[in-house]
Amino acid sequence: MSDQATDNYIVESIFEKVETLKFAVITKVAYFAGVIHALLIPTFYLIGANELAVLNIFSTLAWFLGIHFINHQHPSLGLRVFSAEVIIHSIACCYFMGTGAGFQFYLWSISCILLVDYRMKMGHAILYSGALIITFALMYLLFASTPYPYALADYVQLIEVVNILIAGIPMIYTLALIRRIALEQRSVLAEMATKDYLTNLYNRRFAKELIYRAQKRCLADGQDICIAIGDVDHFKDINDKYGHEVGDAVLRELGMLLVTQTRPSDIVARWGGEEFIIVLPNISIETALMRIETLRYSVKNIQVDDLPEVLKISLSFGIVQWQSNDSLSTAIAKADGALYKSKYNGRDQTTVATATSSFTQTS
Repeated sequence: MSDQATDNYIVESIFEKVETLKFAVITKVAYFAGVIHALLIPTFYLIGANELAVLNIFSTLAWFLGIHFINHQHPSLGLRVFSAEVIIHSIACCYFMGTGAGFQFYLWSISCILLVDYRMKMGHAILYSGALIITFALMYLLFASTPYPYALADYVQLIEVVNILIAGIPMIYTLALIRRIALEQRSVLAEMATKDYLTNLYNRRFAKELIYRAQKRCLADGQDICIAIGDVDHFKDINDKYGHEVGDAVLRELGMLLVTQTRPSDIVARWGGEEFIIVLPNISIETALMRIETLRYSVKNIQVDDLPEVLKISLSFGIVQWQSNDSLSTAIAKADGALYKSKYNGRDQTTVATATSSFTQTS
């Protein structure tokens, strides 16, 4: 699988995880709504609203039917069932009890929840949500003058307050948790945009931005900056002999080693395949060479678990001091040329590119 295909797969996985967590939250709210409707069955019966008591039997069933749809991979259908139930229930309650009892406020809750269904087209979601709000307004035009005819008439205002709280608190809870989920996954996506999925080093795209910034600072401060390109020796043979999982393990171990063997100010990235780049700001070419050589010797001690034999790993390097009049591509081309000489001369060595010549530091 290519790096781009892997990134796409990870993005899809994150999206599906967000959707799963989001509908898990909505399911909890739906259970709460189902219980409330079940409790309303005897409540309506006791105050003499027998029609609404019967209606709430079907309302309770509707909420649990919607939960069933969500749990069986039909979340959009589940939300539509919830919406239909709220619309019918709100209209019926306002028709029999008037708007004073506050059952119309549930339309606000369901209109907000509809917007979190990313499987629904935005135009449709806005249309449905708008229709619910219009229905809410129509409740006042049609039923504002309807008198409350049942028992507990002196407590109608209290009933309205309770309905507002029951409608509003779950909505706030749902949207707050969905917000938290979105923020958590956004940080994952932000890291994925900067890091290589396998080695957890910076990826090539983001590393370029960091390299340009580092060069700009070094130029402003009159400091030297060096670029080293490293390549795993005989990496194809490792994959062919031990399999790609072992090859991936080698790259992961190298990634961890490169981070521990470099300074916080250095930029370490997976440049592509089995190739790495190390950018060393504020350092002379001589010191950079010594640091790269120390790193090259450390690579020999890397061990990959679950292998019947010790796997010999080595890196070849090309290193260059980035001249102020060179572009990044020119400087990298010089480092690549020096790396090629390291490979040509036997591998497991570092070649330093200069303006006129290059020399090789062998193992």
